[in-house]
Amino acid sequence: PHFISALVRTYGWIIMLGDKGLVNETLTNLSLPGTPYRLLYNELGVVIGTTSMMLPYTVLLLYGVMRGVDRRLLAAAASMGAGRVTIFSRIYLPLVAPGLASAGLLSFILSLGYYITPALMGGPNQTMIATLINQQVTKENQWNQAAAQGVILLLLTLAGLLLVKLVSSLGASRKKRSAS
Repeated sequence: PHFISALVRTYGWIIMLGDKGLVNETLTNLSLPGTPYRLLYNELGVVIGTTSMMLPYTVLLLYGVMRGVDRRLLAAAASMGAGRVTIFSRIYLPLVAPGLASAGLLSFILSLGYYITPALMGGPNQTMIATLINQQVTKENQWNQAAAQGVILLLLTLAGLLLVKLVSSLGASRKKRSAS
């Protein structure tokens, strides 16, 4: 079910970004030069599609972190005469920075092994690691090379998870220090 949702969303992006899609038709109606634009089967299409797939994970993680910030700290800074920019940069941003780092790393880790969107929206020059592993197994019968690439992908994922754990523990220790 999870992949069906990603597949449906990816096909939705293909319809919207195609040569006769909603985006190109709108740009053509605005009489912009160079239309229709190539928005599919290149790096831009992969970035748009993958970003739309990873955005919910990032937003949910950031929402939880931002919701956990003690509003009394912001009110105390305002009562001491700090402006909005100062409150944001010196109090709020340092408190949510570990969450920002965790969200970025989580999205990166999920994107490492992402297969559906790059395979459908990317061209032959936008090969992602999961697509490359699939190609090695199904088309070239290179099981050894695919296994080596899989191990590299696994090691990258584990390194990213360790980094997330480190950032989370740093954020928890910073939060304890600010609370006391």
